[in-house]
Amino acid sequence: MVYNGYTDVKVEKWGEVPGNFTLTFVVVPYTYETVWSGLFSSFSAKEKKGLLIAIGKSGKVQVRLGTGNETFVMESRKSYLQYQKPNLLTVAYWGDAGWCDLSINGVLSHRIQLPRHSKIVAPYAYYYLGKYIDEGEFTKETQRGYFHGELHLEEFEPNYTQYDAVERTHQNKKTAIAPIRLYNETEVQKDPYRPALHLMPPGKWMNEPHAPFYYRGYYHLFYQANPHAPIWDNLCWGHLVSKDLVTWEYVGIALNPDTESDNEIDPDGCWSGSACLDGNGNPMLFYTAGNNRKIPNQSVAMALPCDLQDERLQKWEKKGVILEQAPDQGFLGEFRDPFVFCRNGRYFILVGSGDRDNGGGNALVYTTRDFKDFAAKGFLMEYDYESNPEVGHVWELPVLLPLKDQTGKKACDIVLLCACQIEGKRVETYYFLGEFQEDSGTFLPYHSEPRLIDLGHGTFTGPSGFVTPDDRSIVFTIEQGRRGPAEYEAGWAHTGGMPVELSYADGELKVDPVQEIRGYFTEKTDPEELLLENLVEVTTQGSKLEIQLEAGKGGYVVAYDRSTKRFTATDRINGQVVSLCRGEVDEVEIGTDPIYMEAIIDHCSIEIYLNHKKSMTLRNYTYQEGYRLQVKAEAEYQATVKKMAKQM
Repeated sequence: MVYNGYTDVKVEKWGEVPGNFTLTFVVVPYTYETVWSGLFSSFSAKEKKGLLIAIGKSGKVQVRLGTGNETFVMESRKSYLQYQKPNLLTVAYWGDAGWCDLSINGVLSHRIQLPRHSKIVAPYAYYYLGKYIDEGEFTKETQRGYFHGELHLEEFEPNYTQYDAVERTHQNKKTAIAPIRLYNETEVQKDPYRPALHLMPPGKWMNEPHAPFYYRGYYHLFYQANPHAPIWDNLCWGHLVSKDLVTWEYVGIALNPDTESDNEIDPDGCWSGSACLDGNGNPMLFYTAGNNRKIPNQSVAMALPCDLQDERLQKWEKKGVILEQAPDQGFLGEFRDPFVFCRNGRYFILVGSGDRDNGGGNALVYTTRDFKDFAAKGFLMEYDYESNPEVGHVWELPVLLPLKDQTGKKACDIVLLCACQIEGKRVETYYFLGEFQEDSGTFLPYHSEPRLIDLGHGTFTGPSGFVTPDDRSIVFTIEQGRRGPAEYEAGWAHTGGMPVELSYADGELKVDPVQEIRGYFTEKTDPEELLLENLVEVTTQGSKLEIQLEAGKGGYVVAYDRSTKRFTATDRINGQVVSLCRGEVDEVEIGTDPIYMEAIIDHCSIEIYLNHKKSMTLRNYTYQEGYRLQVKAEAEYQATVKKMAKQM
């Protein structure tokens, strides 16, 4: 049975619990949650009834038994589940004697004593396999507790089996494993709001994409994944590959948090990072290792491919922590999201942090040639935080890329950052144009104020970037979901934004959707009705241009006014402005050029590009079948639909 429309949680009839019983499971855990994940659940904490068998980090197993008057708890002691390997787990209950045994892989891991003749009372007439659900306490925590792996209830006997017999059974048992799938893609794909031409994992949680690189015919991209549920938790690295930067194939989880008790690198999460190619063209991953047992709890770790002959690079080996924060470097405990790039044979590492002296965010800079010896260069750039508080107290996801001009020559560098810890404001992605000084490891900006690529007010965030083999600077972002609790019901949260190409011309940044996207649209003739995946180009010589996207229950009006230089988006129903403009710094100057807008509409995702200068990323969850398009200009001018295309 499918629970909440997206995950394989099996529900079976339970009825009256036998006075004695033996349950045996085959369990292969793929990843662990930070909370208990249910294997077998028919339990009410409030009523003190039922049976819960759950697994936690490091393969620990917990059993809770409720008699209606009292709850008894035992946890594994002598043996634990082996990570990503088949395990046999048996819970044997002898109500007459008041014993309960927990055996794992032939070892009696724990035994507890209950009052003789205790009887387990079921709170419901059914039980769940693969999820901890306490329906008596249906709170936000029920969004967690999903088992991720393979699970099979091998035996359910209405009698107690002695532990020595269980041991012999475990040693002799050969069994097939019935998988519980990671994602129920059939159900997830039914969601009419799920984009078709955007970076998208099969389901569950996607946070910022990161670590792009090209290797042997494939573009590789990773993302912050929670394979258990569509909420922020249990952060792993999901892995996508593509031949063309548009359609992506999911190839699994590349990095999981450590599960062993000794020599742990990242037991509390594999957080964001980047990739870089070594001198032989082989990829290296750099990521934030989360370990709450340490102060600070963040450090930079490294991973390398297990098999360089595998074009998809599906397996990675962690090489351990390579860089830790010193007490005098930035805000202690704010040390994450390494971005690594190479200039003239020397590697530079930017790590997001904050400056204790001015109170604002910044990136720490380190150099190395071998990833063994590092030189700390200080902060990336100087700026006046009091005049620019929107960049936050901490910078996350710093990115530095070269920009080329229209002749193909390098014109300048760009620094992108995700502003963090901003009181009362949405997170935004800002940029500075300037020059990176290799000798000092510092960035000299051309302008004092942080600028926005996108004016969609916090929908376009979490940057990462790289230079393609044909020397284009490409940036990936997360496109924030903006859907609220409905994300959990739908079974997926967030997507990647359309990759954008950044360049430099006429003294300013140029931004365009990645050119490969045009190969996925074909011309259509009807400009009145849009389906779900469309490309629209409109233009006018006038002073104002509007694109009106009308949905069944809402939509947006996206407009540019040449006289005010404002690029805005408003809600069609209530007229509320949903875009961001901080004033003159966010105005767009196009001179006497025709106003040109290019819109990519993909289910709930709306991305509009103005004269190659700014983008506007929006989300809309009010339609069911599509949009109706209207374009407007002043009466004396015509708004022309230059191109109307749909997905092939």
